[in-house]
Amino acid sequence: MITLEKLQERKGTIQEDIKKVEDTITSIEVQREQLKANLFALRGAIQQVDFFITECETEEEKEDE
Repeated sequence: MITLEKLQERKGTIQEDIKKVEDTITSIEVQREQLKANLFALRGAIQQVDFFITECETEEEKEDE
């Protein structure tokens, strides 16, 4: 038989589950922003390496002349 006590207990369990899911979503959103920042940094590093590659190639071409 369903009692008011069982329903209140169930509601409490559901509220706890909701809080856990909200906390997880918040954590994932923070992690997502950190990963995006890392991605931007890595892309910047690639651009810097590409610049140095171009510089080296240019210097080698000048030396070959």
